[in-house]
Amino acid sequence: MKLKELGEFCRRMAIGLRAGVDILRILQTEQNMGTQQHRQVMASVDAKLRSGSTLAEAMKAQNRYFPELLVQMVHASELAGRTDSIFSYMAQYYEQLKKTRGDFFQRISWPLIQLGLAVGIIGVVILIQGVVSPNSTYDASGFNLRGFQGFVIYCLGVLLVFGAIGTVIFGIWKNWFGCHRVLTPIVQKIPQLGTAIVTLSMSRLSITLSMLLNAGVDASHAVKQAFLATGNQYFMGGLKPALEEIRKGSSFGDAFEKSAVLPQDFIDAVRVGELSGTETESLDHLAVQYQTRAASALNTIATIASVTIWVCIMIFIGFIILRMAFKYLNLINSFINDPMNA
Repeated sequence: MKLKELGEFCRRMAIGLRAGVDILRILQTEQNMGTQQHRQVMASVDAKLRSGSTLAEAMKAQNRYFPELLVQMVHASELAGRTDSIFSYMAQYYEQLKKTRGDFFQRISWPLIQLGLAVGIIGVVILIQGVVSPNSTYDASGFNLRGFQGFVIYCLGVLLVFGAIGTVIFGIWKNWFGCHRVLTPIVQKIPQLGTAIVTLSMSRLSITLSMLLNAGVDASHAVKQAFLATGNQYFMGGLKPALEEIRKGSSFGDAFEKSAVLPQDFIDAVRVGELSGTETESLDHLAVQYQTRAASALNTIATIASVTIWVCIMIFIGFIILRMAFKYLNLINSFINDPMNA
C-alpha cells in the first residue's frame, strides 16, 4: 500500500470509527474506493471480520498489503478499545512520512542528476577517444580505458559498484543477518540522527503502552505489545529481559531498565509516574511529547540523509574532475618538456 493511500485509508477509518459508524459499514464503503486491488482487499477484510476474525488478523492475512507496523498498532488498539485513536495517529504518521519522503527525493534529485551526467560523460569520453585516436597513449578519462572494450569494462564496473551499494542499502533496510541490532546502537550515537530514530520508536511505544494500561490490559501483554509497536528490531531485542522482570513482579521502570535498550529519560519518567501512582497519566504525557517530536524527527532524518548523499556525490564528482585535470596537466608538461615525443 502506498504512503498516500495509507494516510487516506487511516484517516477515513479514524473519522468513521470516531463518529460511531459500524466498522462493517466503513469497510463496505472502502470496497467502492481506490484501486481494484484495494477494493478486493477490503472485501477480503470484510469477509474475515464477518467470520469472527479481529481487524488486525484480517489485515495481516492480506499478503502484506498493509505494513506490519500498522497491523501491530491496530492489534494493540483493539486490545485497548481505542482503534479510532490509533488510526488517527497512524494517519498523521503516514502523511508526515509521505511529505518527508517527497522532500528528501526533491533535495537529492539534482545531485543524482549531476552524478548520472558525470558517469555518463566519462563513458562517452572513453568511447570517443578509442574511435578518434585509437593509437594515442593519452587517457582523458583517467581510468586507463579507451575504445569500445574500455567502455564495456567501464559500464560493468559502474554496475558492479552501484549494484553493491544498492544491495547493502537494501540489506540494511530489510535487516539482513539481524544487522539492526548492531547498527542501531551506533547510529543512535550520531547527533540529531540518533535522537530522531529513538524519538520515532519511543512515540509508538509510549502511546501503545498508555493505551493498553488505560484499558486494563495485564502488564505482561501491555509491555509485549508496546515493544513490538516500536517497529525497531533493536528495541524489540529488549522485550525478553523486560518481560522476565515484569513476570517477577518488578516495576515497569525496573523492567525497562533491564531491557538495556530504552533511553534513560523515558525510564526515569516512568519511575516517577509509578512512585506518584500516575503511571498512565505519565505515559499519556510522554506519548504526546514523543508524538510532537516525531514529526520534526522525520524531517531531521530526511535532511541528514539528503545532505550526506549530496556530499558523497560531490566528493565523487570532484575526485573524477581532479583526476582528469591532472592527466591533462601531465600531458601539457610532457609536451613542454619534450615536444618531439609528446
